Amino acid sequence: MHSSVYLKNTIIKVAIYIFLFLLFGCTGTENYQPAPEWTPMRWWNQEIPDLASLKGKTVLIRWWTDGCEYCIASADALNHWHETLADSGLQVIGMYHPKPEPRPLEDNEVYDYIRDKGFRFAVAEDADWSNLKRYWLDQGPKEFTSVSFLIDHKGMIRYIHPGGEYHRDSISGHEHCLQQYHLMDSIIRVLIREQKLD
Repeated sequence: MHSSVYLKNTIIKVAIYIFLFLLFGCTGTENYQPAPEWTPMRWWNQEIPDLASLKGKTVLIRWWTDGCEYCIASADALNHWHETLADSGLQVIGMYHPKPEPRPLEDNEVYDYIRDKGFRFAVAEDADWSNLKRYWLDQGPKEFTSVSFLIDHKGMIRYIHPGGEYHRDSISGHEHCLQQYHLMDSIIRVLIREQKLD
């Protein structure tokens, strides 16, 4: 009984989020900031020279690091979106940033983490945090560095998940994480529909 009430409440909340997103978020690009171009980085699985080359696609960028419980919990969602929506025009990008601070990375250090998490989407090494700073940290103090950005097919930032975790699992005490997953999933699908209409 409790789980069915929770599921109903989650569906209602996500429907409200989508309505508000459609009402206020899809009326044009004048209220959005263009996503910054990134500096040159080493890439794994797929090399993406610049953000401009992804115009026409919906882009999800997630900053992550090894040993981060939030990143581990969110890994399955990233893999799921890549596996189910890449053919529809979604580009998932994992931006690896070393913790606790920027540092040079060993040649295969990040590859081992990618293999452990089963990432098949593009992963870049933001070793000096220059892109993390440009996108997120330069805007002021932040609680998390594990931030996610959703960028539309015109290169505009449409949604920012400020960090922490999101996942598909119904875990007691993690109801907010499930809601965040459904919200992001819904926005991704709205943005993919937008790109097909243009």
